[in-house]
Amino acid sequence: MILETLIYVALLIALFFVCDNSLSRKYYVPLKMLCSASFLVILWVNQMLSEKLWLMFWALLACFVGDLLMAFYNTYRNKRVIALGIIAFMLGHVGLLNYMCRITDFTNVLVYILPVLGCGIVLILKKACHLHMGSLLVPCLIYAYFVSTMTLKAVECGLNGMPLIGVAGVLTLVSDLTILFLYFYHFKDVKNKRLVHWLNLGTYYLAILLFVYSL
Repeated sequence: MILETLIYVALLIALFFVCDNSLSRKYYVPLKMLCSASFLVILWVNQMLSEKLWLMFWALLACFVGDLLMAFYNTYRNKRVIALGIIAFMLGHVGLLNYMCRITDFTNVLVYILPVLGCGIVLILKKACHLHMGSLLVPCLIYAYFVSTMTLKAVECGLNGMPLIGVAGVLTLVSDLTILFLYFYHFKDVKNKRLVHWLNLGTYYLAILLFVYSL
């Protein structure tokens, strides 16, 4: 798994170099797809004999589709594409939640109640930071509920002897918080946007890798 991980990291670094600059339009989408395809390859190469492979595969496949759609949106700015991307990632988070529920014997009811607070946080951030969501507000609130649920379940797993899942869940939440600013906040300085984009990509791809390692 070491070689695949090194290639994965190299692709991610290459993706950093084409974020929000003159290279983005030509190279961002294909590099994003290579990065996302690589986590599916790592999953198959290292976990093909695992009984839990398919539980993880469908979730990560939905994330792959979400990556493709978001990459196109990042380059061409089509709101229909970002709406489809939100749906794909939401399905991915539901898949990860299903995976974690299937490998544990118990899920605290608070995992399904507390995420309502996540929706409230999105509303607070929208007003406080002047996030321009428009018609995507409701889909974002639904998405916030599911990613918060997935994160709480991951933390529960982490507290019960599965630390990789716990860290992966928290990193996913951080990544999704940066998306709010990456796509709905108007940056005055492109350098600040690039830093947020790097944080988004770094936390997301590390989270996916840790989920694969946890299988």
